[in-house]
Amino acid sequence: MIHFFRAALIASLVCAALAAPSEPERLIEAGHWKRARTLVEARLRDVPADPLATFLLSQIRNAFGDAESPLPLAEKAVALDGRTAKYHRQVAECLGVMAQRSNVVQQVFLARRFRKEIDSALALDPRDTQAWRDLLEFYLLAPGLIGGDAHKAAGIASHLREIDAVSGFLAQARLAGFRKQTAEAETLLRRAAEVQPPSYRARIALAEFYRDAATPRFADVRPPAEEALALDPGRVDAYSLLAEIHAARADWAALDAVLAASSSAVPDDLTPFYRAAARLLASGRELPRAERYLRIYLAQQPEGNAPSLADARARLAQVEQTNRTGARANSSLLQETPKAERPR
Repeated sequence: MIHFFRAALIASLVCAALAAPSEPERLIEAGHWKRARTLVEARLRDVPADPLATFLLSQIRNAFGDAESPLPLAEKAVALDGRTAKYHRQVAECLGVMAQRSNVVQQVFLARRFRKEIDSALALDPRDTQAWRDLLEFYLLAPGLIGGDAHKAAGIASHLREIDAVSGFLAQARLAGFRKQTAEAETLLRRAAEVQPPSYRARIALAEFYRDAATPRFADVRPPAEEALALDPGRVDAYSLLAEIHAARADWAALDAVLAASSSAVPDDLTPFYRAAARLLASGRELPRAERYLRIYLAQQPEGNAPSLADARARLAQVEQTNRTGARANSSLLQETPKAERPR
């Protein structure tokens, strides 16, 4: 009997080890795509047929905006190991991205493939919350002609609550937002943020809800953003949100402090500078400061899923044009002012 329990314990530990996310997966979950890329590319140089690394490279390439290689990489991961749910899920996600850029005829074909792969993923792992979220988005966004169905999306959101409370509340909040039920969405996001153990993702989602309100609720953004920062100072999302609210409130000391903290904690992701600059540009305030932040952002490659260099250059051009226009206006005003009245 003792040997039986010992064998069972060893088996459970082995299963737990196999289920535990790899270091690149932990980095990706925290938004550190560049760090994960370094590890994954090194692994593939040593073991080109590693299915996990191939799957992760597909995710990474997608995060950096590559429109060509993610799907072949995902398909290769499935060919190397068709028994792992997340590899099928990644194929489905690549197909979903492609469908957003395709015509209606192509979308029908892609939708069929998407369902085949996502169904395979869920058959292999019925508790894959990301696969369920992908299927929910499909039901919400796909036209009825190719399988869209908001009622089925609601069923998935309820099912997610049974698997993982945070994922379930966030899915139901997504559904409420889709239906323009703003108060219900806020309630559900608050419930997600109250789940224990505390979730960084839930607090960021709640803060972003307040930021993205028709009239931004900056006072409400700060508490969940600061709570998220306390949970994980090594992730950039909370710094970005705090940079936005300090820029919006013209609290320059607080803005300088949060940007300095972010640069120290996450030096390879300068998104807080971009977010602060975008908020300043939108308000027309402190444009020289906005220009400085954008130039800092442009000094290195953006992180995965972060604003692109093209976006930053476009905003910088807008700031520079506005600054030049303002300078010309001031020069004209100075020339028209009698010499005795000019500022000394």
